[in-house]
Amino acid sequence: MGIEPLKYQYLQLNKIREVRRPEIKRDEKLFEACEDFEALFVKQMLDSMRQTVPKTGILNGGIAEDIFEEMLYSEYAKLFSRNTRLGIAEAVYREVSSGVFSNKKKS
Repeated sequence: MGIEPLKYQYLQLNKIREVRRPEIKRDEKLFEACEDFEALFVKQMLDSMRQTVPKTGILNGGIAEDIFEEMLYSEYAKLFSRNTRLGIAEAVYREVSSGVFSNKKKS
């Protein structure tokens, strides 16, 4: 199996995603906050996955490595939530925006 069939499948999948997600008018700051919430969820998932990998001690970087890994996986989570759609940000946005906008109308 070569790369070309996979590339074709990837392009087809992107076309499906474009059709499935129509552009809707939304509050960008609120949606960005929802994406940050999704990033927190992804970060927790990545942390749990990382804990299952045993450290051998051969290349132990100590506390500096731990801090670097923490920051690295936080950035991975942000990139993941911005570039892929798990649907969490959209679901949170729908719930929060319906409450926010209905409260504005009542005031």
